[in-house]
Amino acid sequence: MVLSKRNKLISYLEIFFLCALVECSIWTFPNFRIFAQDGHNSAARSNIHCPYNNETGENIEVVLPVSKGYTHGRVAYFVATDASDNETANSIFENTGWHVNFAPILTQLSSSEQSQGFEFLNGMTGPGAFGFQLPVASSTPDDENYSPLVHLNLVRWNENATISILMSAPEIISANEKGELQIVPTNITINSPAVIW
Repeated sequence: MVLSKRNKLISYLEIFFLCALVECSIWTFPNFRIFAQDGHNSAARSNIHCPYNNETGENIEVVLPVSKGYTHGRVAYFVATDASDNETANSIFENTGWHVNFAPILTQLSSSEQSQGFEFLNGMTGPGAFGFQLPVASSTPDDENYSPLVHLNLVRWNENATISILMSAPEIISANEKGELQIVPTNITINSPAVIW
């Protein structure tokens, strides 16, 4: 059976995460520049060590840094492995020391195959990538439409808006419809699966 590039990519990602979860029961999520916290805020970040045996039987420990974000009004944790934009992949590496793969093929996925992620450019001060509130993701693995592939949107509050912490995608969309903020889509997709939600 011949698989399309999109189906091959999704199959590879599913196999990668299935193998990783078998090897390690818990991961944590990086404090990276895009869709994550400030890498200098040690209180906002954590690491979980994932031991495994390599092909020689030697026990090796891999540390995956993780970051927090909101989804459905609650805090969830995510890990980033790939980004469609090389500058984004490099900025994640520079902030965490964790290599994120440059994967331009991610831009070829349709919007129906991606979750939505929202990173704030202004508003309430906090541990987000730009110094404001935590980012927001539209779904977790409990949702029927969940995808670990996250299309990045930037959020900018308008001048006369009453600024608050927004903790879900519907809250952001509602504030946009009321003219309180602007949602600026990017052409960036990040493979950023939820690992604790």
